[in-house]
Formats: sequence, C-alpha cells, structure tokens
Amino acid sequence: MKNLIRISTLASLALAATALTAQAQNAKSVGLLAGVDFASMTGDDFNDTGSKTGFVGGLYVTVPAGRALAIEPEVLYVNKGLSDNGSDLKLSHNYIEIPVLVRYNFSTEGGAYFLAGPAVGFSVSCSIHDDVDSVDCSEFAETNTTFGGVLGLGYQKGRLGLEGRYDFDFGDAFKDTDGKNAAWEILARIMLK
Repeated sequence: MKNLIRISTLASLALAATALTAQAQNAKSVGLLAGVDFASMTGDDFNDTGSKTGFVGGLYVTVPAGRALAIEPEVLYVNKGLSDNGSDLKLSHNYIEIPVLVRYNFSTEGGAYFLAGPAVGFSVSCSIHDDVDSVDCSEFAETNTTFGGVLGLGYQKGRLGLEGRYDFDFGDAFKDTDGKNAAWEILARIMLK
C-alpha cells in the first residue's frame, strides 16, 4: 500500500510539473490516451509464453519544439505481463509509466506522425493468477523501477487520433531470469486543449 501511495504521488508530481512547464511554454495541446496493449516478455526464459491483452491509458502534453517537432511527456497506466500457452495462467505486471517522446509531424496540417523516446516505469502491482487463485509476485521483481523505450506511428486530424506503438524495457523484469517486458499498443488520442 505504501508503494502505491508513493508511486501515485510521484506520478501526480511529474504530471503537475509537466503541465506547468507546458503551460509556461504555450503548450500546443493537452489530451487523453486510451487503448489496448498486447504484452509479452522477450528473452530465453520466456520463449514458450504468449501475449496477454491489457489496458493502457493516461494523459499527455504536447510542447512545440519547432515547425515539425514537439516534445510529448506522458503519464500512463500500463498493464504488462504474459500468458502461459496451453493454460489459463497469466502474469499481470502493472506500471505507472512516464515516457518523454519526441514527436515528428510529417505535415504541419495534421496527419501522420512518428514518436520515439525513453520511458521510466514504476511498478504498482504484480500478480500471477488463474481462474481460481492469485499470488503476489512483487518480491520476485528485479526492481520497482524500469527503464525502456517507445517507438510509434500515428495519425491525427483535428482533436482525434490513432496510434500504434512498441513499448519495451532495457532490463530484465524478474530476478535471475532473462526476460524483458514488451508490448504492442493501439491507442486512441483525444485532444482536450
């Protein structure tokens, strides 16, 4: 419970700092992101596992950095993990993730864009579960903080957009294993301002 409060407070402070910075620099837009991810783990210890469908969503701020470039900090809730092929066993590893992305717009009138940048994630919860039982797996996590990257393509016209991303970690997720979090994400984007 203390971890959840600490992580929530940190995420709130990061979002507030981002919003204040963006406001001071005349942010082009503030909005919501929500969608689905198809999470799995890469590495030798997880070759025979499958992907798990989860939720990803949060807030973003776009700060112009030139005619076609923008910096886009985000605060997201991301559900990562995997499923065990051939059984109903699933690993759910939930994070508050803060990517800071560079956005390149192919046209100044809107349309297609490219995103790339680093991300830091703070573990909120970890469980292994099936249809009957659930076990906490937080004690096996390599660290409560992960570092990774995000690559994506999207299309936005007006206030609405759609994007696809690949979200990956640089380090192993669990102690004494060769396995990194990875997720393909499909997100809807709604500009609020």
